[in-house]
Amino acid sequence: MERVYEKYGWAVFLFLGLLWVVVGFAQAFFPDGLVEDDAQHVIDMSWSELKASSPAASDLVRWLYGGMGLLKMSWSFLVIAITLTGYRRGEKWAWYALCLVPILLVSSALFNAWFFGDVSEMLQWIPITTLSLLGLLLPYRKFFPK
Repeated sequence: MERVYEKYGWAVFLFLGLLWVVVGFAQAFFPDGLVEDDAQHVIDMSWSELKASSPAASDLVRWLYGGMGLLKMSWSFLVIAITLTGYRRGEKWAWYALCLVPILLVSSALFNAWFFGDVSEMLQWIPITTLSLLGLLLPYRKFFPK
């Protein structure tokens, strides 16, 4: 008999995909609120100071944030599509494909730690990486029976 967490483990990836769609949309179309903390952290200048001192640089940052937001949304739609098709049915290829989610999250955490030179930058990635690992491990027996 299939356990509840095996049967509905796919819901974790559906939640993550929908969350990333929202975050990607905000990043693509309303980046000013998100850029504020990053600008302060990276260049030790507030976003409003950067916009005033160099409008071209702030336009470049907004363009890059928009592109990353669109990339995040496309990644999210791919995760959602794999989740609602093969992963929900227990197909092994979908499990292997969704292994890329925690790999991407861990690599992003490592990149941030390296870029900022601060290991504490990795802490913000722990909850979402843990969720993605739970989404893979809870229904593991559905994909790989004994």
